[in-house]
Amino acid sequence: MPVDRIVASPHWEWWLVFYFYLGGIAAGAYFMAALIELIGSEEDRELAKVAYYLAFPLVAICGILLILDLGRPERFWHMLIQSETFWPMFKYWSPMSVGSWALFIFGGLSFLSFLGVLAEDRRFGLGRFSNLARWLHRGPIGLGFELLAAGVGFFIASYTGALLTATNQPFWSDSPLIGALFLASAASTGIATMLLLRRRSTSRGSLERLETADSLAIGLELLLIGAFFVSLGALAMPLIRSRFGLLLLIGTGLLGLLLPLALRFMPRLRGGQNMVLPAILVLIGGFILRYSILMAGQELTIAGR
Repeated sequence: MPVDRIVASPHWEWWLVFYFYLGGIAAGAYFMAALIELIGSEEDRELAKVAYYLAFPLVAICGILLILDLGRPERFWHMLIQSETFWPMFKYWSPMSVGSWALFIFGGLSFLSFLGVLAEDRRFGLGRFSNLARWLHRGPIGLGFELLAAGVGFFIASYTGALLTATNQPFWSDSPLIGALFLASAASTGIATMLLLRRRSTSRGSLERLETADSLAIGLELLLIGAFFVSLGALAMPLIRSRFGLLLLIGTGLLGLLLPLALRFMPRLRGGQNMVLPAILVLIGGFILRYSILMAGQELTIAGR
């Protein structure tokens, strides 16, 4: 489908699709854990711990994927540090520079949380630091840490979508809602992963509260998908008629969002209290969302030349 503009495609492929997807899950789970620490009960901490175990390994994988896409590891380093002076490389007007620093800070915070939960659970000989680890979620230090963690997690969850909007690619630059859509998807997929990896000791009440939060995130994501198509204006129909638009509507909207909601509100359809199937469907829908949006912008660019 031709588009009335000529731009250079970034030629992003599977490395970046998985980077966007896993980064969204990590950020969504991490800011949900921070919110649990801030407003949840003590019994809900079992779910926060699951998120802490999850976030840092995923961030580490994202770093590897990003370096593989860049081709040379020092390119990521040069986005943070000036090669000649070794002073920090920070350009507040550049979404790429701001995002690189946010990802760096997010990696550091999630690493501290990862070490903290290992110490609390007395794994790998870190039990002697358990009292120190509790400072991360108790008292004034814990409050400040969790507020920072929630803020950075929110930023990372929406950043990749905002980065797409800042480009000159068709679809990406034609909607201001991709950042919000990615944020809602990060919340739904992050929570879905937490539900799948829940501990046996997690209380039924905590799981139900997390399921309710996931249902709210799914509902918001559905609204934002509709608003995303409306915001595209004349480009909405070309997207709907493409295979990426169909994937977005059927794979994400129907299979990954509406069906999990139906299964949650009608337990008989999922055989009682089983949480696994809705969570898996949400994760599939989240992956299709990022794949469709990333590839649609590049496909239209190629077709419009």
